[in-house]
Formats: sequence, structure tokens, C-alpha cells
Amino acid sequence: MMSAVAVLLAFPAMHFLLQTVWWRTLIGCFLGGLLLIVCRAAFKKRWLSVGFHLGMMFVLIGGWITADYAKEQHLILTDCTYAPHEFRQCLVEGDRVMLHAFEIPTYPNGMPQQYRSHLIFPEGVRTVEVNAPLRRKGWTYYQMSYDCVAGFYGESVYRTMLVARKDPGVAVTFCGYLVLTLSALALAIRETLRRPRPPLTEENV
Repeated sequence: MMSAVAVLLAFPAMHFLLQTVWWRTLIGCFLGGLLLIVCRAAFKKRWLSVGFHLGMMFVLIGGWITADYAKEQHLILTDCTYAPHEFRQCLVEGDRVMLHAFEIPTYPNGMPQQYRSHLIFPEGVRTVEVNAPLRRKGWTYYQMSYDCVAGFYGESVYRTMLVARKDPGVAVTFCGYLVLTLSALALAIRETLRRPRPPLTEENV
């Protein structure tokens, strides 16, 4: 039961619980209980159990790190060369991000094939598009959407909408899931191999 609750609380949708004192105390108790199980399993040389519960600890710790340190910022940038700077650029953790261009490649029938934003960073121009996020300095930029609005002179201009996320707990969480999955798989294989086979008789030969 303790293990099931630990994995449940590590899911992203449950991260808001990790921000309350009561839940932090409860999770601290879960971590302490899991550590006790790991130590006891290691003492008995039950290494699969050690890996299984260590994976749960990593998952839970990763979720805790995400709840405390993850950041998210929404960017709405206007593709208009004469627009004021506040419409074409913004700051992401001290770095100035400016829209260089926004484009929408289309199919021969005119339907949108893709949409992408070309962003200017201090080191140069980088591109982010749908299903191809941009990773830079621990931040991941996602192309979310776009719309068309009236410009300052009545013409139509595009606005690109992006989301920048930084989550230092992701690596710890995925490491935990990997260890947990491998341990569970190895445990299942071991139990299958240990299962006694029925003796050979004339009926099952």
C-alpha cells in the first residue's frame, strides 16, 4: 500500500499536493518507510526488492523536486516588424527571447502542414515547431498555437503562442520509472521461472 501511494503521489497531476505542509510531512514519512524497506531488503540480499523500492523513492523525490522547482512561462509574440518591443520579445530567466519570424507551411490544397517560430536568442536564431520542441539551458520551448489579429494599420498579423517549461525533477522521475519497470520485469521473470512444472505422465506426454 505504501508503494502504491508513493507512485500515485509522483504523478504530475498530483504535484499540487506536494506543496502543502501536511502532505510534505506525509510524503516524508513515506520516504522514510521506503528507505527502511530498502535497508532491510539489502540486509537480506533481496536485490530486486531493493531496486523496486529505490525506483519508487526516485519517482517520489522527482515529483517533489518538480513541485518545488518547476517553472512555466507563456510566450505570446507578434510577427510584425514595426510592433513595439514588448509585443515581439520577452525575458525567460534573464535571457531575451525575440521572434525573428513565424511561418505556416501548407499542403498543395492550402491546408496548414506545420507551424513554426524562429526565435532569436543571444547565441543566434533557433527554431521551435509543433512536435519538435526546442531545448535550451534547461528550458523546453513548445509551439502551442497561433492566431491572426489586426495590426496597427488594420492589416492581418500572426501571433505565435509558446510555452517554456523548466523541470529539474524530470530526469530523477524518469530514472525512477526505469528502475521500477526493470525491477518489476525481473521479478516477474524470476517468479515465472520458479513456478514448478507439472510432472510428466502418460496423459500430458
